[in-house]
Amino acid sequence: MELREYQEFAIENVKQEFAKGNKKVLLVAPTGSGKTVIASRMIEKAEQKYKSSLFVAHRRELVKQCSAKLHQFGINAGVIMAGITGVWHYNTQIASIQTFISRKDDDDFKKPKADLLIIDEAHRSTSKSFRKLLAEYPDAYVVGLTATPLRNDASGLGDIYDTLVEVSDIKTLTSQGFLVPCKVYAPTIPDLKGVATVRGDYDARELDKRMNKVKLVGDLVEHWIKFALDRPTVVFASSIAHSKYICKIFNQNGIPSGHIDSEMPDIERERQLKMMQQDKIKVLCNCQILTEGWDMPKISCVVLARPTKSVGLYLQMVGRSLRPFKDKQDTMIIDHSGAVYQNGFPDEKREWKLEYSKEDKKKLKEPKEIIKQPFTCIKCDFVYKPTKENPECPNCSFVPTKKEVQLLIKQGRLQEVKKPKENIKTEDKKSFYAQLLFIGRQKGYKEGWSSYVFREKFHHFPHSKMVLPKPPTPEVLNFLKHLQIKKAKGVRL
Repeated sequence: MELREYQEFAIENVKQEFAKGNKKVLLVAPTGSGKTVIASRMIEKAEQKYKSSLFVAHRRELVKQCSAKLHQFGINAGVIMAGITGVWHYNTQIASIQTFISRKDDDDFKKPKADLLIIDEAHRSTSKSFRKLLAEYPDAYVVGLTATPLRNDASGLGDIYDTLVEVSDIKTLTSQGFLVPCKVYAPTIPDLKGVATVRGDYDARELDKRMNKVKLVGDLVEHWIKFALDRPTVVFASSIAHSKYICKIFNQNGIPSGHIDSEMPDIERERQLKMMQQDKIKVLCNCQILTEGWDMPKISCVVLARPTKSVGLYLQMVGRSLRPFKDKQDTMIIDHSGAVYQNGFPDEKREWKLEYSKEDKKKLKEPKEIIKQPFTCIKCDFVYKPTKENPECPNCSFVPTKKEVQLLIKQGRLQEVKKPKENIKTEDKKSFYAQLLFIGRQKGYKEGWSSYVFREKFHHFPHSKMVLPKPPTPEVLNFLKHLQIKKAKGVRL
């Protein structure tokens, strides 16, 4: 398999670090950049030198993913995982960390050799399980793979790794066509005042109470219909109950949706993922299941219904949709969590380190400075950074006043930005009503239908009904389509 230039460059940099005497190397590469491909080439080179390799991951899906990738490289590998009969004589083994730790002291367990030890999702390396694993292989060369080399409390991984090698960044890989551009919309922002922080992130129980509410879930579905209708979508919820509720409301509004969680049997999780792959469902809701290592390039929308102070978790979530796919021009992030205000845009340049000072941690954990914050357009909800030279929205060209910019940016992290009333010309309203009359008579609707639909858009009944019906424009038909999905009175709850 032919590797990309930056992937080959990363492998060469790791070799140079090994030559310097740094035996534990943390390899940092964005989600979607091909970390498993890089690892497979390293294992291939080890095989050519008759060296042994052990690849370790913390989820069954990641173990299976690595096994499939090694097969593409023509490498036979044994698998150490519950429910699978291992093949011990292969020089390369792939292990589930849970299975390895539970069996390592068993007399019947054949501990694999490892000249090269590769740890997937290496930001987990400081856990007890991975520390025990590392202790079993004190002489091995170690490569940790991650897109986000820090823990939730913004601590680095310097107590595990000797050095850090950065492959590339999201912005560079996007400009080279290896990742797709990302658009961010932030139509609502929750009030998180008073929510406690536990281990560097919002307390899960308190967060669930704030987020799992009828209106917030209704807003989430309504804005998905507005912005991302027909895009394959993954939703990140604040709890299993929240995820199930979101899934229920999507389905009630005619949008085929599924849900997966950690308590679900493996076969049911696989079924839901397969339905997503086969387009039998459009939206897949989850809580802390699809944040790492999940690869479905067709996903072109991520809905954030789970606020987080963790830069790592934020990038893991949005990264699920950055991979290119056939006819995929871009990806869309619909942020109902305030995460873009807390953590910045996904493609911002970040300086990764093995150790973070108190000042570094403070910068990572605190929301962005007011003057440098993203700004939600009051016309179209698109998120961007206005400048003095270029204040207009790149999505709809609306130019906010200085007062609007200052007010909305200050309010942005705390509450929904209220939109001003639109100054719509009387003639435009008459034209809209005339098109509704045409549709109503063509469909045989009751006489008052046109007036009530008019009120849905303009919040009042038409002042003058002395107009002649005229054929509808695509804009009016689209409005009716969205209205129909919302069941005329709003999203069904």
